[in-house]
Amino acid sequence: MQKEREKLTSRFSFVVLSISCAIGLGNIWLMPYRAGTYGGALYILLVTAFIFLLAIPVLLTEYTVGRGSGQSTANCFHVLQPKGTKWHLNGYLGIVGCYLLLMFYVMVCGFALGYFWKGLSGALIGQSPEYVTASWLALTGNPVRSVELMIAIIVLGMGTCYLGLRKGVERVCRYVMGAFFILLIVLLIRSVTLPGAGEGLRFLFVPNLDAMREHGTFRIIHMAMGQALFSLSVGIGSMAIFGSYINKEKRLFRDAFTVGALDLSIIILCLLMIFPAAFAFGISPAVGEGLLFVTLPNIFNAMPGSYFWSLMFYAGLTFVAFSTALAVMENITAIGMDKFGWSRAKSAGINMGLLILLCLPSALTRNVWAGFVPPGFPHLGAFFTYLVMEIALPIGALSYVLFCMSKKGWGWDNFIAEANAGSEGWKFPVGLRFYMTYIIPAVIIFIFIFGQLQRWVFPRFGILL
Repeated sequence: MQKEREKLTSRFSFVVLSISCAIGLGNIWLMPYRAGTYGGALYILLVTAFIFLLAIPVLLTEYTVGRGSGQSTANCFHVLQPKGTKWHLNGYLGIVGCYLLLMFYVMVCGFALGYFWKGLSGALIGQSPEYVTASWLALTGNPVRSVELMIAIIVLGMGTCYLGLRKGVERVCRYVMGAFFILLIVLLIRSVTLPGAGEGLRFLFVPNLDAMREHGTFRIIHMAMGQALFSLSVGIGSMAIFGSYINKEKRLFRDAFTVGALDLSIIILCLLMIFPAAFAFGISPAVGEGLLFVTLPNIFNAMPGSYFWSLMFYAGLTFVAFSTALAVMENITAIGMDKFGWSRAKSAGINMGLLILLCLPSALTRNVWAGFVPPGFPHLGAFFTYLVMEIALPIGALSYVLFCMSKKGWGWDNFIAEANAGSEGWKFPVGLRFYMTYIIPAVIIFIFIFGQLQRWVFPRFGILL
C-alpha cells in the first residue's frame, strides 16, 4: 500500500517553493542578457505581457493537473486521462525535460558556487580584466574542478530531498530565498546610486525601437514568449509537483497569479541591480555569458568596498541558482516515488548517482570533450538549453493546455472545477474558455514553429523577421 503523500505546511510554503523553481539563472543571467540584446525596455514590456497573458494561464493548468491527480508529472496524466487515451505519454516528456534541465543547469550552479568561493577568498579583488578573464577560462577548462563543483551541487540538492519535503526542501528554500531577497535589495540600492547609473535606468525604461529593425520584430516577440514560459518553469511538470502537495481548501488562480507577479518583480529587481552598474562603468548590456563571470567582477573591482559587493552578489547568485535546481530535484525524487513506488531515501539516492552520470557531459564539454558538440552550438550546455527552452517547454506547455481544454482529455469542466475548488481565493473566469482553448495553443504553436525556422531555416536564406 502506497504511503500517504506528504503535504506542505502552508500556502506560503507552496508559493515559496514555486518561486524557488521559477526564479533562477533565467532571471539573473538570461533575462539581462536578452534584454541587453533585444532593446531593453521594449523586450521587458513584451516579457511582462506574455507572463500575464501566456505563462500564468499555463502555470494554472499545471497546478490543477498536479492537485487533481495528487501525482508528479510521471503519473499525473495517467491518473486523470479518460480510459483508452494516450495522454500519459506526455508524462514521459516531462520526465525527460526535468533531467535535461538539470543536465546543464547543475553545471552552471557549480560555476556559481565556484565564484562564491572566489568571492569569499577575495581571489579576484584588485585583479586586472585579463586576470579575471583567465580565471573564468581556467575554471571552465579544469575538468577536475568542474566535476567537483557539479558533484557538490548534486549531493547538496539530493541530500536536501532525502531529508523530506517539509524538513528538507521546504525549510531550505525558505532560508535560501529569504537570504537572496535581502542580498538582492542591498545590491540593487548600491547599483542605482552609482554615478552614471541613470543611463542604465533609461535603457530599462525607455523602449529602443531600433532593436526591432536590427533583430526583427517577430524574432523579438518570439524570444519574449519563450522567455515568459522559461521564467516560470512551465511545461515540463516542474510546477505540477507543487500542486500535488497542497490541499483543496483554496482556489488556485490567485496562487498562480501571485507566483507570476513575484517572478516578474524579481526580474525587474535583477535588471535594476545589473544594468545601472554596467552602464556606470561603460559595460555593454549585451555581453552574453561573460556578464556574470567576467564583466561583473571587473565592475566590483572598480567599486569601493569591492570585496563586500562581490561576496554579496555571488552568494545571492549561488542561492538563487541552487533553489531552482533543488526544486527540480524534488520533482525527479517524486517521480521515482510515484512511478516506481520507491521510498524517498531510495529515490534520492538513485537519482543522485544518475544525475552525476548525466551531468558529466556538461562538466566536461568545455575542457576534455570540447571538440564533441552538435553543429551550430558553442558547447553541449547550449545544446541542452535548446532542447529544454525550444523543444520541451513549448511542447510540454501545449500538452498541459490541450489536456485541460480538450473533450478527449481531462476537459474544461474538470479543469475549472479543480481550479476553483475551495472557499477562498480568486475564481478563474469561465468566460476565458475560448481564450484558453484556442488562443493560447495557437501562441505556443507559433513559439515552437517560429523558433525552429529561426534557428535552422531563416539564416540560410538571410531572412530577418
